[in-house]
Amino acid sequence: MSFSVKPASLEQKQIISSLLQPYLTELSRFPDENLDYKDGNGTYFYPYLNAYWLEKERSPYLLYDDRRIAGFALVRQDGEHWEMAKFYVLPEFRRCGLGMTCAMEIFKRHPGEWRIGYNKQNQASRALWQKLAELLSKGDILAGASDASHDFTSFLV
Repeated sequence: MSFSVKPASLEQKQIISSLLQPYLTELSRFPDENLDYKDGNGTYFYPYLNAYWLEKERSPYLLYDDRRIAGFALVRQDGEHWEMAKFYVLPEFRRCGLGMTCAMEIFKRHPGEWRIGYNKQNQASRALWQKLAELLSKGDILAGASDASHDFTSFLV
């Protein structure tokens, strides 16, 4: 298997839009995830999606297993640090190293300080980001609470 990360073109925006649906559905099962942007047909609307092709501080990526699309990542710069705004690996591609490999590639493309937020109840997300911070950090790793339901990990790549 060969894993890769490629910038998503404007023509591929619909692919990410489609992948956002299962991603946001999965997130909705965690307490205090306020996914209040669901339309009358049950479709989630992610209000920032277009900005990833319009603003230089944002970068959309598709994740691949060989030539098959396996997920997506939305990265944004917020002042002095980078954030993984959204990161999703399709269930059939989990637990094979794809998420780790692709996230590491994204971090290398955006060197500097990173702050990754996640729901406190999302143990898989917490484990992924903490493991990556331990592998890649060039200094101290900070961890703490963002709010009552979310934690963060911050580190320098």
